[in-house]
Amino acid sequence: MSSLLYVIGHLTIDEIMRGGRLIRRIGGTAYYSCISAKLLGWNCKLISKVGRDFPEDYLKHLNSIGLDISRVKFSDFPTTSFTLRYDDGKRFLSLKSRCEDIFIDDVREVVSGDSIIHVGSVIGEVSPEIVDYISSRARMVSIDLQGFLRFFDSKGSIKLVKPIFMDELLGKVDVVHCDGVEASVATGIKDPVEAGMHMCNTYNVIVLLTLGGEGGYIFHDGEAYHIPSIVKHVVEETGAGDIYTSAFLYGYSSTGKLLESAIYASSVASVYVESGDLSMLRNIDLIISKMNGLRGYVRRVSS
Repeated sequence: MSSLLYVIGHLTIDEIMRGGRLIRRIGGTAYYSCISAKLLGWNCKLISKVGRDFPEDYLKHLNSIGLDISRVKFSDFPTTSFTLRYDDGKRFLSLKSRCEDIFIDDVREVVSGDSIIHVGSVIGEVSPEIVDYISSRARMVSIDLQGFLRFFDSKGSIKLVKPIFMDELLGKVDVVHCDGVEASVATGIKDPVEAGMHMCNTYNVIVLLTLGGEGGYIFHDGEAYHIPSIVKHVVEETGAGDIYTSAFLYGYSSTGKLLESAIYASSVASVYVESGDLSMLRNIDLIISKMNGLRGYVRRVSS
């Protein structure tokens, strides 16, 4: 693949509580997007900001994979940090600290015409102005919708709110990833599938709608498909949507094949969810086996 992938967004420190256990580790949409892209074979560079509290071991981990982190800047603000609590299949998220924003000067002069850029913001750290700036300079721009919808109060409680710039934002990008709740908040349409179709038809974007155990949908230019989940057992779901998006971008930018890229993305994500091991994304034979098993269950839906 000749294209270069840039991922823009905060690396985070995540405290994950599940079944009475607390795990502290590196996280964030930017992390999972970059690592999965690199493991799948893509040349990937990360644009991010962290605080001086960011553990050195995390940086060593990123370097060990061969990820280009030369554009990760240190700030006097603390690293963005979340607490994620999983309970009865539901996820509860709260913000502990937030690093400073990523600015246009942080991305200026790094974007070429053949670049693909994924904006993986988590808490509004990437402005619509940056999206506007890169949209006219990159080959393809993708966003994860969550970072543009999240607002937080003084206690760190997070709620999703449709911002006033949503129409302008969606008009500047090529690919949007969201879950069902995010799709509904962004459009005001309760049914997530109808919301995904609306975004696609209104803004002429590829919409990647992921719904956990219900699988996902992809919408683009009159095409709409439901791709069911093939996950047999869940080991780890944190980051699965980010991995799905990176895998789709990797496949689609290489082949231009919409459905095949979505099948590939779903298969890659399922390998991670079932193993909880990012290194398993190097197992091409397993991914191909998943793809072969999935194709017969995909169905086209009315758009």
